[in-house]
Amino acid sequence: METETIKKQKEYIKKVNEINKNKSLKYYILTMGCQLNENDSEKLIGMLEEMGYTESKDISNADLYLINTCCVRENAEEKVFGKLRRIKKDKRK
Repeated sequence: METETIKKQKEYIKKVNEINKNKSLKYYILTMGCQLNENDSEKLIGMLEEMGYTESKDISNADLYLINTCCVRENAEEKVFGKLRRIKKDKRK
């Protein structure tokens, strides 16, 4: 049985898919941390693709990028900030 939250998520995904219709939007996901993060990223990929996005292997070609990390592991969190600085620098170009 679907929960109310899942129903709302599906409605939202459907609305975004309609908005994105006939658009060629790409996403990029950087996953850092544990296996749970990998699992969460797989779920996000499924949702994004239902919304009409396709995967980009190159972050510079992405319309949307997500960084999925674990705040428990300090090393992963530090890597995220370094990656964000590079992304910001590239976007300014």
